[in-house]
This record gives sequence, C-alpha cells and structure tokens, in this order.
Amino acid sequence: MLQRHDLACALVFAALRFSKFSSTTAADHAAHNALINVGTGVNPVDGGDGARVCWTPSQYLDQPVDHISNASQTFKQQYILNATYFKEGGPILFYQSNEATTITCPDTLILADWAKEIGGLTATLEHRYFGQSLPFGNDSYTQENYKYLTLENVMQDAVNFIDFIKSNVTGASNSKAIVVGRSYGGTLSAIFRQNYPDVFYGAWAVSGPFYAFGDSTEIGQEVQQTYLRQSYTAFSRIKEAFSDVKSLVASGDEPTLAKELSLCQAPNVTDVADVVTFNYWLVGAYDILTQFSFMPSYFHNVSGPVLPVVINDTLSAPSPLAALNQTLWHAYGGDAVAVPSGKPCLDHTIALPSSINIAAVPFSWVRCNWVPLNNALDPRGIWQIGAPLPPSASDPSAGCTALWNVTTPPGAAIKAKYRIADADLRASTRIIFSVGELDPTTSVAQNGLGDAVGTDPDQAVRVFVAGGGHGQDLEQYDPGADWQSVVDARNIELNVIKGWLNGTAAASTALPSSSSAGAGSSATARAPSA
Repeated sequence: MLQRHDLACALVFAALRFSKFSSTTAADHAAHNALINVGTGVNPVDGGDGARVCWTPSQYLDQPVDHISNASQTFKQQYILNATYFKEGGPILFYQSNEATTITCPDTLILADWAKEIGGLTATLEHRYFGQSLPFGNDSYTQENYKYLTLENVMQDAVNFIDFIKSNVTGASNSKAIVVGRSYGGTLSAIFRQNYPDVFYGAWAVSGPFYAFGDSTEIGQEVQQTYLRQSYTAFSRIKEAFSDVKSLVASGDEPTLAKELSLCQAPNVTDVADVVTFNYWLVGAYDILTQFSFMPSYFHNVSGPVLPVVINDTLSAPSPLAALNQTLWHAYGGDAVAVPSGKPCLDHTIALPSSINIAAVPFSWVRCNWVPLNNALDPRGIWQIGAPLPPSASDPSAGCTALWNVTTPPGAAIKAKYRIADADLRASTRIIFSVGELDPTTSVAQNGLGDAVGTDPDQAVRVFVAGGGHGQDLEQYDPGADWQSVVDARNIELNVIKGWLNGTAAASTALPSSSSAGAGSSATARAPSA
C-alpha cells in the first residue's frame, strides 16, 4: 500500500514554495527526521497510517560523499534488498526512492509480485540527503554541505548500488537492472536510463512530471477538469465556492472564512504569503482527493469510494462553502487540531509536505538546481482567490537566489543536458511511461511518443491507466481493491518488461539465465554514455 511519505503530488510541490520552511533550522529538520526514522528491527515505513510494515530490514552501503572528485570521504546510504525469489541471472527490479523522509519498501510494491513470477530480486535505494541517508548527519542541512546534493551524485549513487548488488548477490553478476520510480522518482528513472543505458537495461517512469520544468501551468487546470468530467453540477458548485472565498478575502471578512471552513485561524488577508499558502491548501484538497482516490478510507477521512463520495457531498451540501468545507475535512480531517473547549479545527498553516512526509528542505534544493517545477495556478482557471501571486508562482527560479544563493537553470537546458527533452524521450528505448486518468500529473507527463508503430520490442511505450491515480499501477496487487483497468495496466507493463528481458535484441537476456557469478563492476564514478 502506498504510504504517505511516498506521495509527491504536483500541487504539494507548489505548496513547498510557500510553506515557511525557509526559516526553520537544520536542527529542527534533523530532529524531525530522527523522530520519523527511529531505528527498529523492522523498517518503519508504515508512517503510522495503517500501511503495511516492511518485513525486509534495511541495510547501509558506503557511498562517496562526492563521486565526481573521487574523494575518500563516505557516508552510509540506506537500502533494502529482497532476494527471496531470485534465480541466477534474474532481473534486478530497482526502485529509486524520491523526496521522502522514509525509505520506500519494495515489499509493498507490485515489484515484489513480479520478482516472484520472473525470478528477480527487488531493491530500494534511499535518495541522498533524505531520511537516514545524510552525508553529514545532523549537519547535512547547511549551504556548504548541500553542494554534494547534485543530480550527478544521485545518478552515481544508483550506479554504485547496482554494481554492489551484482558483486554481492550470488548469480546476479549478469543480471539486467530495471529502474523504477514514481513522480520525481519517475523522472529520475528515465534520466538514469537515458544517461547510463549500460547500467540500467530498462526503466519504468511512473507519473513523472517531465513537462512541468518551468514551462507549464497545466496541473491546476487538470484538477478542475477532472471534477468537471465527473459532474458538471458539482464542478459549478466548486467554482462558486472559490468565488465566495475570493469575495471574503477581498472584503477582509476573516471571521466568516474561519467559521465557514472550520479553520483554527483564518488567513491574514493582508499578508500575501499567508493568502497564497491558504490558496494552495484549498486547491491541494481537491488535488489529493482525485490524485489518490484509490487510497483506503482511513487515509482520506472518507467512508466509501473517495471521488464519488466527494462529488455526492458537494452536490448535497446546503451551500457551496459548506461543500468546500466538507471537502477540506475529507482531505485534511485526519490532521485536524483538537480544541479543548470546542470542535476540532483545520490548520491551513500545516505545510502539506510535512503532513505527508515529504522532506521539504532538501527537496527545495533539488527544485532550485535540477527540478524547476512550475506549479502556478493558471488565472484562467477557477482556483485563484484573488491574492496577487508572487513571481515564484510562475518563475521556478524565483526565491532560489535568496534561499540558497543559486540560479536555477532553465527547464529546457536541464532537459537537454540530461537527455529528457521531448525529442530524446520520443527516441528512447526500453522505457515505460505510465500515467493515470485521475492523476493531475498526467497533464505534464510524457504523453506522446510519436506516431511510429513498429515491431521493435525495445521501443519506449506509454501506458494509460483508465481511472488510475498517481502511480496506482505501482502498488502491490490487492484483489479486494484493484479495479480491472489497473490490473490490465500492470499486465501490460510486466509483459513489456518480459519482452525486453527475453527479446531477440540481446541474446543474453533470457529469464532466468545460466550466467556464471562474477566479481561485478567497479564502484568508481562512471561517465554517462555518449
């Protein structure tokens, strides 16, 4: 089951920009991570939200702090490896964790089921500077020490990890590595494959926001279109609710805002930053409820199928503001604040990243350096409540100079440098790009691979999951919850991977092979393929 720490929804990315983490100390975040990652015999990936526990214990790999300089300083990088069903020569199903405070457990992904079927092993590597993989411990969150948080080092961490597996797992020296990632991790998986095709035989990029790099404002538009397609009447009520909020903000009626929306404290309507935070918090509720509509009821404070419940409650509420209030409770009710002398309330200042275990501070560095996501609310849409959005809402680099003293490269330059520009991805091989119908990230994912249809089994493919949420096809099979479209998508994805591994393009890829064990390749830094 998907855990809260693994949710990297697009509008949560936007909330990172406006959350007040910039004034938080490194010690605060170190303490937060320590609280979440208390060492136990069983990896604590359930996040306390009822998700399944990871029964495979995590371990640690020595990684260079800086692969590029080949300096001797190392740090402990957390990983999980499960070779229960591995057969000699079977594939390495490698999941690259993303911007989470807790490592993703491969036992809870569909990869675990596939490993059993095809004789593979599953492995997860925690992203450097996240969770417990801190190169400088509690001192990692400093301007000086962040300089080693680079995409080149992230790629080399993964290369070293694959080399480590091939050298230490009997029978894996000639195994093919398939790299998998979700959301930001989905983008990483394609980058790994494009830049190190000799290491990563194939890639599965799940819900990767490839077209949100500074040149798109489609995310918010896609959220509203999802509700419009479900019910035009419900969409009209949502639109009217945001218009009512806009009027209350404009008139300065903070008491009515607080009362109608069950707020612990109304936003300060004279504080632009607070109003913007409030705006994204409101939109984030609708984003989460469609993007993760497949999650169980305890996650969303909903009894029954999530999206139909939200639509029905919107239609039956006595007023548009009451409908919005009910939606906020569905999205955030699990984090409601207890009030000794009254009913619980909702706190719009609780940053979305914190509530779903995204490590906001290191990810802000990532965003400023190689993932310049643009999450501006398009003024043509229904979501803006009247606040004049600051420049950072439309310019991903704005604020990075003040916060980190870095200038963000243009999105087009980053995509060209790391071979993920549109032309590169259209010409790519052995990459699956999967997207979900109810996932707003689909609007900025890799949705076109050209018109060529051939017989090459290595050709990159796009899988569209009807009714699917954000990375839902990556979740482990649940016979009681999965609908047929998700099952069908997983079958397609597995069969494509089988085709890669057993295809005629490479004679040595049959599953499982009789390859002899070897010493494995060197762990020194490797240059990307030309």
